[in-house]
Amino acid sequence: MKFRRLQIATGLHVACLEAGVSRPQGAPPLVLLHGIGADYGEWALTLPLFARGRRVVAMDLLGHGRSDKPVGPGVEYRIRLLADAVVDAIEELPDRPGRVDLLGHSLGGAVALDMVRRYPRLVRRLVLVDAAGQTVAETIGLLATSLPFVPGSYEDARRLLATSVNSRLLGHPLVALAAALYKGRRRNRPQLMKLVASMAAGEDAVKPRDLARISNETLVLWGDRDRIFPLAAGQRLARALPNARLEILPRCGHVPPTERPVAFARRVLAFLDE
Repeated sequence: MKFRRLQIATGLHVACLEAGVSRPQGAPPLVLLHGIGADYGEWALTLPLFARGRRVVAMDLLGHGRSDKPVGPGVEYRIRLLADAVVDAIEELPDRPGRVDLLGHSLGGAVALDMVRRYPRLVRRLVLVDAAGQTVAETIGLLATSLPFVPGSYEDARRLLATSVNSRLLGHPLVALAAALYKGRRRNRPQLMKLVASMAAGEDAVKPRDLARISNETLVLWGDRDRIFPLAAGQRLARALPNARLEILPRCGHVPPTERPVAFARRVLAFLDE
């Protein structure tokens, strides 16, 4: 594995972790986009599985992880800002690929949808995992409307984690404490709050007419017990995309890469290798 900080056209830096090698038959790299408040560490359990037979690039979205967190006049934290940074970062990769396979989870799914909507030729196959991106009214569950998506305390982190995952182990208070301490060190709460506000206002949300124009082969992968974006949101998304199919992960909440990593990776790889 190799860590990189790629300088993009705006002068900002996007961090990524790269692993694996290009396949002889020329399969494009798989680009991974994480959920809100996370970073490329979200893929710790699945990156080695993906990298066995392909080149994988796990990005830190702008404002997250070890990527830059710009502030000041003219900086609007919204999906389009993050998507443009990912597109620019792909162009700065060594052996720049002509196309990529793109996988986005939650917030990363919204970024992936915005990318494929505006840059369809950049993406070969698309994987959307418990994805944001549609209007809030069409996606978020009633229980989740009161959740602190940008936790400011241990109690906030505990509530968010307990709702997000369908696992006693991952819902343990010590896991919540570790998550709160880890995310607190990133010092990016103001940026994330602006991003959440932008999404709540519907900025850059994909409409049905936008989805109808996305012709890329797409896998919509959803946890059947997701209490953030309930399964109905995934079903609606799969119906709206012309070349999509829905697969459901049983006994799984909002974070399949962490809750059911092996089953998750198998579904993704089977789709990409078809």
